[in-house]
Amino acid sequence: MHIACPDGDPQYRAGVEAAVAPLLDAGHTFAWHEGAPADVAGWRERAGDADALFLLLHLPADALAALDRLRLVSWAGTGVARFVPLDDAAARGVTVCNVPSYGANAVAEHALALMLAAARGVARGDRLIRGGGWAQHSGRELRGSRLGVVGVGPIGRRMIELGRALGMETVAWTRSPSPQRAAELGTRLVSLEELMATCDVVSVHVAHTPETEGLLSAGLLASLAPHAIVVNTSRGEVIDQRALTQLLDEGRLHGAGLDVFDPEPPPAGDPLLACERAVLTPHVGYDTPTATEELFRITAENVLRFAAGDPVNVVAGPDA
Repeated sequence: MHIACPDGDPQYRAGVEAAVAPLLDAGHTFAWHEGAPADVAGWRERAGDADALFLLLHLPADALAALDRLRLVSWAGTGVARFVPLDDAAARGVTVCNVPSYGANAVAEHALALMLAAARGVARGDRLIRGGGWAQHSGRELRGSRLGVVGVGPIGRRMIELGRALGMETVAWTRSPSPQRAAELGTRLVSLEELMATCDVVSVHVAHTPETEGLLSAGLLASLAPHAIVVNTSRGEVIDQRALTQLLDEGRLHGAGLDVFDPEPPPAGDPLLACERAVLTPHVGYDTPTATEELFRITAENVLRFAAGDPVNVVAGPDA
């Protein structure tokens, strides 16, 4: 098979090339191309002879239609539906794979950092001192408080462990609760309504799907206690961002830590950007050297397994 990375980012080149080394050892060929193609002709030039794509960013529908040899798209990430036209790929007989789980510890640790920063007003204090000011403010301790984890995949499970390490009581919500799952997690599974109404901190770790769009609605957010903190490192679309911002501005929540937004990046003038109670980071929770290495390794392994007739992590196409 010939594999092309049509949209390479120079900062990731060494990592991608290390990840695809087993493909070269198995007799496959690989081509790296820097930057995204400018048009369909650019896609044809870079990937017209490719059997598989090692895709970092976005594959437009018209580019997909122009790649006649293509049999596989291995996308380096989880939420592939936003970046690859899955229905079009399936119609053309192209298998699409993703990386359903990687960097769980990296994202959970970032959620913990946001939680602590929001609890103690870290960003607010930093801005104050850099601006020449000096006014002390009171923060919140988290030991003994209740952490509610929304979604108990690998990231949510790690978040439960980190919360316990701080001395927090933990509860969780999942769409598929069972006594066995609760026992595995070592935590009580509750309804989303109970979690929101009773938790001091809520940390969100669900994928963005039609079922989770707007999962934390304005009504659920309004049920939080005034001292509560909301942390989101999943996807911006799962929270009513406007309602959250309003609650923060009105002092009806202690704070929020957000690494994801709807849309991304937030447009100039978005009230969230002026919200003193929010700690904001630019969707970097997953981005550590360890997590990136794991991401590229699995992306390359998807290609290797497909070539061996044993496709894994398939989200669309004839092998789905």
